[in-house]
Amino acid sequence: MGKYKLRIPRNLKGRLADVGAAHKLGSADETAMHFLNRGLDHYKAPAGDLGDRLSAVVEEQGYSSEDELVEHLLLRGLRAYEEPADSPEALAARLRGLGYID
Repeated sequence: MGKYKLRIPRNLKGRLADVGAAHKLGSADETAMHFLNRGLDHYKAPAGDLGDRLSAVVEEQGYSSEDELVEHLLLRGLRAYEEPADSPEALAARLRGLGYID
């Protein structure tokens, strides 16, 4: 597949920017890439170009397209960071369990 042009759904850009700022993940684009890379690692996507990694997971997991997978991974990441936690330790444990932090 080669080069993949990341298209963040418009309705998620503000949420990504908010989560990125609140958790020091960077801009909306940087936060999106964090979520995508962590999600692709979770699916054990092969190393390489983003497009190739997305294609491998789409084929293996049965998503209809790379864009569907991207939206799923972004929403999963957002939910992990946006859901309230009882304590900072509980949030860290949840994020660690989902693979978003080491």
